[in-house]
Amino acid sequence: MKSALLGVASALVKGKKYKLMFVGIQFMYLGYKYVKKKRKLSRS
Repeated sequence: MKSALLGVASALVKGKKYKLMFVGIQFMYLGYKYVKKKRKLSRS
């Protein structure tokens, strides 16, 4: 849900620098979710 909101926010922003910032934040969030999921699976 949060990554979709970041995608919408990056589409609404006009500056190229800000779009890249939103894309970076989105990748960081998705990476965090992936690592968190991997750790959870390895523990069980």
